[in-house]
Amino acid sequence: MAALPLPPLLLGLALVAGAAAPPEPVAVVRVDLSEQQLTAFDGAGRMLYRALVSTGRPATPTPVGHFTVGTKYEETTMTGTDYVVPSVRHVMCLLGDGLRPDAVCIHPAPWQESAGERFGVPRSHGCVRTSSATARWLFLRTAVGTPVLVEP
Repeated sequence: MAALPLPPLLLGLALVAGAAAPPEPVAVVRVDLSEQQLTAFDGAGRMLYRALVSTGRPATPTPVGHFTVGTKYEETTMTGTDYVVPSVRHVMCLLGDGLRPDAVCIHPAPWQESAGERFGVPRSHGCVRTSSATARWLFLRTAVGTPVLVEP
């Protein structure tokens, strides 16, 4: 006797029941400018993730302070005085401590990855550049309003 297929509703429940747990949310992001390192912590203060980043060069430094994630963009065009980069994914922009909205962001730098330029070296116009994998990891786990501490 052949097995009967499950009705669509039951099939959907079976898929949901077997789904993976949602990722651990990030409670605080810390950017250490001297180490060129980003660390994400959970609500209990446990480190969830750490990665090298590239922050602002001396002429265009990343601001130090206590910020929050103000906006998140699945995909956006990044513009500056001397560049336009379309289709940058997983961008989180900082707010607070006198920052203009969308002026300083945590974002991937696929152009840096493609050029073979390593992270851990100041290279940006003030943003916090990450690998594409790091940007995606953070984007999926970090809510608007999450504190971001940028330290010297």
